[in-house]
Amino acid sequence: MTSTPPAPGAPTPETLRARVESRPVPFWQTLGIEVVRIDEPGHAVLRLPMRPPLGTRRAEVLHGGAIATLIDAAAGAAIIAAVGDDPDYAGQATLDINVSYLNAVTTEAIAEARILRSSRTFGFTQVEVRDAAGALAAVGRVTYSIIRK
Repeated sequence: MTSTPPAPGAPTPETLRARVESRPVPFWQTLGIEVVRIDEPGHAVLRLPMRPPLGTRRAEVLHGGAIATLIDAAAGAAIIAAVGDDPDYAGQATLDINVSYLNAVTTEAIAEARILRSSRTFGFTQVEVRDAAGALAAVGRVTYSIIRK
């Protein structure tokens, strides 16, 4: 399958990925969150491998807090991919997060985030989390304040 090249002047997926990865979050590193791909501004896919320290009392089940963090991380990456090259952009802060857990995750969790709507000061995102088999495990919405210089 071939992908459509970006429009002239549009950032490439490599540029968008570098934009997100140039602003490392130590907490992501602690949990093991990784960028899978960022295909276009406002879209990001991240993954969180399952490992015992991230489990619940049932060690094989990924803790809901880890899933909520992955949702926040993926949504934040989508925001950075969309506005991170704006010279006035100074970051974002989570204002609200809502997570609905649908199924337990016992493998890696993969989160796909998209911006629903954004302005200079706010970003509204939606995230789907799936397990390694592709089963929907959680959905979330995250609202951000876009911080300007």
